[in-house]
Amino acid sequence: MGSTIRIRGSRKEESFELNIVISRWLFAGLTALLVAAVSLGYAVMPAQSQDDRGRKAVNPGANYSEAIEAGDFVFLSGKIAAVRGRIIPGGIEAETKMVMDNLQSALAKSDLTMDDVVKATVFLNDLDDFGAMNEVYRSYYTGDPPARSTIQSGVVLNAGIEIDLIAYRGGK
Repeated sequence: MGSTIRIRGSRKEESFELNIVISRWLFAGLTALLVAAVSLGYAVMPAQSQDDRGRKAVNPGANYSEAIEAGDFVFLSGKIAAVRGRIIPGGIEAETKMVMDNLQSALAKSDLTMDDVVKATVFLNDLDDFGAMNEVYRSYYTGDPPARSTIQSGVVLNAGIEIDLIAYRGGK
Protein backbone atom coordinates (compact mmCIF):
# COMPACT_ATOMS: atom_id res chain seq x y z
CA MET A 1 0.00 0.00 0.00
CA GLY A 2 1.28 3.48 -0.80
CA SER A 3 1.20 6.82 0.93
CA THR A 4 -0.33 9.70 -0.95
CA ILE A 5 0.55 13.33 -0.71
CA ARG A 6 -2.14 15.35 -2.44
CA ILE A 7 -2.23 19.07 -3.12
CA ARG A 8 -5.33 20.41 -4.87
CA GLY A 9 -6.34 23.65 -6.38
CA SER A 10 -8.50 25.07 -9.07
CA ARG A 11 -7.68 26.55 -12.44
CA LYS A 12 -10.04 29.44 -11.81
CA GLU A 13 -8.10 30.32 -8.67
CA GLU A 14 -4.80 29.90 -10.54
CA SER A 15 -3.78 26.85 -8.51
CA PHE A 16 -2.88 23.30 -9.43
CA GLU A 17 -3.20 19.70 -8.27
CA LEU A 18 -0.21 17.49 -7.51
CA ASN A 19 -0.48 13.84 -6.45
CA ILE A 20 2.59 11.94 -5.24
CA VAL A 21 2.26 8.28 -4.32
CA ILE A 22 5.15 6.46 -2.66
CA SER A 23 5.31 3.30 -0.63
CA ARG A 24 5.65 3.48 3.12
CA TRP A 25 8.92 1.53 2.91
CA LEU A 26 10.39 3.98 0.40
CA PHE A 27 9.26 6.91 2.55
CA ALA A 28 10.79 5.30 5.69
CA GLY A 29 14.03 4.54 3.82
CA LEU A 30 14.39 8.09 2.46
CA THR A 31 13.67 9.55 5.89
CA ALA A 32 16.27 7.29 7.54
CA LEU A 33 18.83 8.20 4.86
CA LEU A 34 18.20 11.92 5.37
CA VAL A 35 18.52 11.62 9.17
CA ALA A 36 21.74 9.61 8.82
CA ALA A 37 23.26 12.12 6.39
CA VAL A 38 22.47 15.08 8.64
CA SER A 39 23.75 13.23 11.74
CA LEU A 40 26.95 12.20 10.01
CA GLY A 41 27.52 15.79 8.87
CA TYR A 42 27.32 17.03 12.45
CA ALA A 43 29.42 14.13 13.76
CA VAL A 44 32.39 14.84 11.48
CA MET A 45 32.16 18.63 11.67
CA PRO A 46 34.82 19.86 14.14
CA ALA A 47 33.88 22.29 16.87
CA GLN A 48 35.16 25.74 15.99
CA SER A 49 37.57 27.14 18.56
CA GLN A 50 38.68 30.75 18.94
CA ASP A 51 41.86 30.01 17.01
CA ASP A 52 39.88 28.51 14.14
CA ARG A 53 38.04 31.82 13.79
CA GLY A 54 41.33 33.65 13.32
CA ARG A 55 41.68 35.34 16.72
CA LYS A 56 45.31 35.46 17.81
CA ALA A 57 47.12 37.43 20.50
CA VAL A 58 50.34 39.17 19.49
CA ASN A 59 52.90 39.50 22.29
CA PRO A 60 50.43 38.67 25.10
CA GLY A 61 51.26 39.83 28.60
CA ALA A 62 49.75 39.09 31.98
CA ASN A 63 47.11 41.84 31.78
CA TYR A 64 46.73 42.64 28.08
CA SER A 65 48.08 41.78 24.63
CA GLU A 66 50.06 44.17 22.47
CA ALA A 67 47.62 43.37 19.68
CA ILE A 68 44.81 40.99 18.78
CA GLU A 69 44.46 39.68 15.24
CA ALA A 70 40.78 38.94 14.62
CA GLY A 71 40.09 37.88 11.07
CA ASP A 72 41.24 40.67 8.75
CA PHE A 73 41.41 43.21 11.60
CA VAL A 74 44.27 43.88 14.01
CA PHE A 75 43.49 45.80 17.21
CA LEU A 76 46.53 47.41 18.82
CA SER A 77 46.60 48.34 22.49
CA GLY A 78 47.35 51.93 23.39
CA LYS A 79 50.99 53.00 23.49
CA ILE A 80 52.63 55.71 25.57
CA ALA A 81 56.17 57.09 25.38
CA ALA A 82 57.67 55.47 28.45
CA VAL A 83 61.05 53.88 29.07
CA ARG A 84 61.38 51.78 32.24
CA GLY A 85 58.20 53.30 33.65
CA ARG A 86 59.16 56.95 33.00
CA ILE A 87 57.82 59.27 30.32
CA ILE A 88 60.56 60.40 27.94
CA PRO A 89 61.59 64.08 28.00
CA GLY A 90 61.13 66.41 25.03
CA GLY A 91 57.46 67.31 25.09
CA ILE A 92 54.53 66.22 22.99
CA GLU A 93 56.51 66.02 19.71
CA ALA A 94 59.03 63.56 21.17
CA GLU A 95 56.28 61.56 22.88
CA THR A 96 54.17 61.39 19.72
CA LYS A 97 57.17 60.27 17.65
CA MET A 98 58.02 57.48 20.09
CA VAL A 99 54.39 56.34 20.30
CA MET A 100 54.04 56.28 16.50
CA ASP A 101 57.36 54.43 16.11
CA ASN A 102 56.23 51.83 18.66
CA LEU A 103 52.85 51.43 16.93
CA GLN A 104 54.63 51.04 13.60
CA SER A 105 56.77 48.25 15.09
CA ALA A 106 53.72 46.54 16.57
CA LEU A 107 51.97 46.64 13.17
CA ALA A 108 55.04 45.11 11.52
CA LYS A 109 54.66 42.04 13.77
CA SER A 110 51.39 41.40 11.90
CA ASP A 111 52.96 42.24 8.50
CA LEU A 112 51.09 45.57 8.34
CA THR A 113 52.08 49.21 7.85
CA MET A 114 50.67 52.52 9.02
CA ASP A 115 48.78 52.75 5.72
CA ASP A 116 46.74 49.68 6.79
CA VAL A 117 45.36 51.59 9.79
CA VAL A 118 41.63 52.35 9.48
CA LYS A 119 40.93 53.88 12.92
CA ALA A 120 43.01 55.66 15.52
CA THR A 121 42.08 56.94 18.95
CA VAL A 122 44.34 59.63 20.40
CA PHE A 123 44.21 60.41 24.11
CA LEU A 124 45.81 63.78 24.91
CA ASN A 125 46.54 64.94 28.43
CA ASP A 126 46.31 68.58 27.25
CA LEU A 127 44.29 69.64 24.19
CA ASP A 128 46.67 72.57 23.71
CA ASP A 129 49.10 69.92 22.39
CA PHE A 130 46.75 69.00 19.53
CA GLY A 131 48.54 71.02 16.80
CA ALA A 132 52.04 69.81 17.68
CA MET A 133 50.83 66.20 18.01
CA ASN A 134 49.04 66.46 14.67
CA GLU A 135 52.21 67.58 12.84
CA VAL A 136 54.11 64.48 13.95
CA TYR A 137 51.11 62.14 13.62
CA ARG A 138 50.38 63.09 10.00
CA SER A 139 53.97 62.41 8.89
CA TYR A 140 53.45 58.65 9.48
CA TYR A 141 50.82 58.22 6.74
CA THR A 142 51.71 58.27 3.04
CA GLY A 143 48.12 57.85 1.85
CA ASP A 144 44.85 59.00 3.30
CA PRO A 145 45.02 59.08 7.10
CA PRO A 146 42.67 56.79 9.04
CA ALA A 147 39.49 57.83 10.79
CA ARG A 148 40.44 59.29 14.16
CA SER A 149 39.00 60.36 17.47
CA THR A 150 40.94 62.67 19.80
CA ILE A 151 39.98 62.75 23.44
CA GLN A 152 41.32 64.79 26.35
CA SER A 153 42.07 62.31 29.06
CA GLY A 154 44.27 61.74 32.05
CA VAL A 155 46.81 59.37 30.51
CA VAL A 156 48.60 56.73 32.58
CA LEU A 157 51.91 57.84 34.17
CA ASN A 158 50.85 61.42 33.35
CA ALA A 159 51.97 60.89 29.75
CA GLY A 160 51.12 63.60 27.26
CA ILE A 161 49.68 61.15 24.74
CA GLU A 162 48.42 57.61 24.24
CA ILE A 163 47.31 56.20 20.88
CA ASP A 164 45.60 52.93 19.99
CA LEU A 165 44.94 51.68 16.46
CA ILE A 166 42.75 49.35 14.42
CA ALA A 167 44.26 48.05 11.18
CA TYR A 168 42.65 46.13 8.33
CA ARG A 169 44.58 43.40 6.57
CA GLY A 170 42.32 43.46 3.50
CA GLY A 171 43.44 40.17 1.99
CA LYS A 172 47.17 40.53 2.65
